[in-house]
Amino acid sequence: MPLRGDQDDPGNRLNGIAVPYPGSRVAFRHRESRRSGHGAARRWLACGSARGAAILDLVELRAPEERHLQAAEAATKAAAESQTRRMVDNIPDLLRENPDHPHWDVVADRCLSCANCTLACPTCFCSDVEDVNDLTGDHTERWRTWDSCFTADFSYVHGGSVRRSTKSRYRQWLTHKLSTWHDQFGSSGCVGCGRCIAWCPVGIDITAEAAAFAAGPQQSGG
Repeated sequence: MPLRGDQDDPGNRLNGIAVPYPGSRVAFRHRESRRSGHGAARRWLACGSARGAAILDLVELRAPEERHLQAAEAATKAAAESQTRRMVDNIPDLLRENPDHPHWDVVADRCLSCANCTLACPTCFCSDVEDVNDLTGDHTERWRTWDSCFTADFSYVHGGSVRRSTKSRYRQWLTHKLSTWHDQFGSSGCVGCGRCIAWCPVGIDITAEAAAFAAGPQQSGG
């Protein structure tokens, strides 16, 4: 049987390992496999709901031992310490209190609104809804499709686009990701993977932009 913990566990943790998403049930499974010349390879699976735990119960994997949990926690800590970029501590308040900060214009002049960052980000979830008809017109399906808040059509309503400028769209994305995400989910929307930095064609660094708000002049908006 897998090791499990209820959602009431302090800090939503199980044996010291942080659970990525809250849920009624949590399960960890461990599997070892041999790779030629690479020794043992471990795979960890974590679920954040009772439905996920039920699926894991159908998979022939064994529960981890305490040494495996300790190794996973050590590997997680080592990965975190290896990251050289750091986000400023007070960025949620800085973004919330400075919607008219002059740096929004600076970054907007560089941003292409290509949406690469949102497509690469593991936490972005913007979507659109489309009604799709068949060729006869007798059958219609409503589809939910992946979208990006950087496109001009994303916030388009009867009177036009709500966010017509690149500046307004970038401000919405960064403020949601690093500030109001805390209000919505209780944590930052940035997981530190660096994908948005790697895939930005003009080299915008989210950590550098956050630092600019902390270092530069602040101009609070109404």
